[in-house]
Amino acid sequence: MRRKQSLAIAALLTLTGCVSTNVDYSELRSAAEARRPGGAARTAAPSQDANALLARPLTADSAAEVAVLNNRGLRAALEELAIAKAGHASVRRLPNPTLEGAMRFRGEGDPELELGAMIDLTELALALSRGGAAAAGVEAARLSAIGAIIDLSFDTREAFFEYQAALQALELRRTVVQALSASADMAARLRAAGNITELQHASETSLFQEARLSHQRAEVALATAKERLNAAMGLWGRGIEWHAVPRLPEVPEAELPAEKLEPEAVRRSLDLEIAKQRFAAAAKRSNVSRAAGFLPELKAGISAERDEEWAIGPAVELELPLFYQGQGEVGVARAEMRRQQELYTDLAVRLRSTARALATQLGAAREAVLYYRDVLLPTKQRIVDETQLQYNAMSVGIFQLLQAKRDQVETATGYIDQLRQYWIARTRAERLLSGRLALPASISGMMVGSAESSNAGASH
Repeated sequence: MRRKQSLAIAALLTLTGCVSTNVDYSELRSAAEARRPGGAARTAAPSQDANALLARPLTADSAAEVAVLNNRGLRAALEELAIAKAGHASVRRLPNPTLEGAMRFRGEGDPELELGAMIDLTELALALSRGGAAAAGVEAARLSAIGAIIDLSFDTREAFFEYQAALQALELRRTVVQALSASADMAARLRAAGNITELQHASETSLFQEARLSHQRAEVALATAKERLNAAMGLWGRGIEWHAVPRLPEVPEAELPAEKLEPEAVRRSLDLEIAKQRFAAAAKRSNVSRAAGFLPELKAGISAERDEEWAIGPAVELELPLFYQGQGEVGVARAEMRRQQELYTDLAVRLRSTARALATQLGAAREAVLYYRDVLLPTKQRIVDETQLQYNAMSVGIFQLLQAKRDQVETATGYIDQLRQYWIARTRAERLLSGRLALPASISGMMVGSAESSNAGASH
């Protein structure tokens, strides 16, 4: 009998003491990388040296690696997993025993002593059940940590494409300013010679001034895009030196299959997995709260009393749930369970809708880029070439030639913007296939609040 009791106590100690609160960041990074489309096929290990990455021209992928290594907001988000693990450890603990003592004096004789030790058996019985709910919360926190890495990675990629587009746009705006500066100077000389009207002179001057303002706006856009990328990569302070590949990549030959985007996004959704774990945690907490409300609070231990000699025996303390059966806790737990169920359904609806919208956007952006590349840009180049020939033959004036070149640059600017839109749409589609849906601020706040309530519920 004693051997069986010893084994039972040993099992309880094992179950309540084997929870680790350590967080394996490299495992989280690897799990996040493996969720990217084609991520499992990658053989190169992620870099561990941000400075080495910054020393080379940055690409979208290397900028994302720097962000994962450097971003302090991500580190803070990953600590949520450590908090969840610590909460898990706290609910699986053995209840501490309660010691009681009393001393009574009768005349001048030795005092009477009374000692007692009690342990809460009800709390002990519920510890493992609460641990199951907390374990689901820990898994949700682990998946959320992986999601945070994925989010930062793709946010950084978007910021990088915005920076590349701004860099190319500034270069084109600089070309426009140079061309219009030459045009304005020519107009001033022709006007001084009386060869053009004041209206023509004013028109050329106005175009040049507008181009200068556009160039200034492009400089501001580039500086803003660079600082957004710096913030994503966790870089701060002056003297930050890094260089990026200066051109947006061309559209790849192979495109993401639009018809498979929705079912694949649902199948691979990390957000839905997180919602399932949170629902499971809420359901388990509801069951525990209902059981705790009807179970009497039972404490057992030993009591020792000394009068003339010591007397020792068992002691029991029982609190009967006559007036309150935990209705409030049960109501909160059930409401949380219903809330998680509704959030899951809402998330599934928005996930499917977003997948369909992204498939449409990606297809349209690809077609527009190819149309610019294969039709509009070659057409503008032919117009410039023909106008140059006409100018050489003195059939058109310098202003017509400059106008043709300005039109060509504006079309190139439109091509860059369309290429930027394509890469943003593709990045968001890849994020979706990696399991993450970019949530509106109101919804993401609700999900964070849900995680906090899960941790709070696990600690009671």
